[in-house]
Amino acid sequence: MKQLSQQVDKWFLEFKTRSTRAKKSEQGRSAMRRPLKHGTGLKNIQFAALKKPEVMVKIPPRKGKTSGLRAVRNHLDYISRNGKLDLEDQDGFVYSGKKQIHDGISSAWKALGVPEKSRKREAINLVLSMPPGTNAEAVKAAAREFAHDQFGEHQYAFVQHLDEKHPHVHLCVMMKNEFGRRMDPRKSDLFEWRLRFAEKLREQGVECAATRRVHRGKTQKSEYSSLRHMRQRGKVPDVYRQQAIDLMQAIKNSFRPIHPFLREQMETRDIVSTEYGKIAREMYKIGAKAEARTLSHFAREIHSEGHTTQAQERFDHATDQIQEKYQHQSSNIER
Repeated sequence: MKQLSQQVDKWFLEFKTRSTRAKKSEQGRSAMRRPLKHGTGLKNIQFAALKKPEVMVKIPPRKGKTSGLRAVRNHLDYISRNGKLDLEDQDGFVYSGKKQIHDGISSAWKALGVPEKSRKREAINLVLSMPPGTNAEAVKAAAREFAHDQFGEHQYAFVQHLDEKHPHVHLCVMMKNEFGRRMDPRKSDLFEWRLRFAEKLREQGVECAATRRVHRGKTQKSEYSSLRHMRQRGKVPDVYRQQAIDLMQAIKNSFRPIHPFLREQMETRDIVSTEYGKIAREMYKIGAKAEARTLSHFAREIHSEGHTTQAQERFDHATDQIQEKYQHQSSNIER
């Protein structure tokens, strides 16, 4: 099993599509971060096959035009609800109230060289979250351990929010570590962060997965949270206005949008489903028959997934509605 886990880890962690290829340089990555556990690839694939929830680690869009220590203070005020919620730092110290947060965390960062105003980003803000119903204490404990292992060289502060259905933790990390080296996060780093957060959640007894969409045979991206929040506020994002214009033009011309990357997606999906089939066979050989059957079913499921784009789905839905309306009008005329 150990040899299989090592082989799967190598494939799982190194398999990349064009959108996830990172630069070979390690500059800007934490040299002291702890390695991921052996078997993390197989574990995440297994939980994905079982349809366990995917962990989320995201970098929310920056609010406002402030920078430097002033921006850090503003963000700490925001995540602490202006001091109403306690913040915890990298050493386990808890800060209560706006004054204590400013005097403790902000002053410490200033002493370490974070200027009041800066042309560079001095902190990175992360949100670590899980779906509704997940044990909130487990999420907080996992976030604490995640930050310790991933950002052990950095100053940071975090707080849990429970005002929404999904428990989540806000984590604010100084970009420079204690040696003055700055982070430069890339897509591959975000994936590693998700993998580590998933590890920590599983240690807390939460069954979850951290996989890329390609590992699940998914080709369509989910809606960006910023766009979803705009819709919920009653605003129509410009991107949706353009989609509506494109859809009307396509219907007018009776032209279904083409799939620009159909061949590439089909090839990638074939690679993934074939690899899962191989892993399932090896698992069956070593006696993990139930797990092998689950993974084999997952492989077939991925292979049979559709390849339609969101633009094609919008076109198909609109033309179906037009056809239904036409048929309804025709039946009324016949009567």
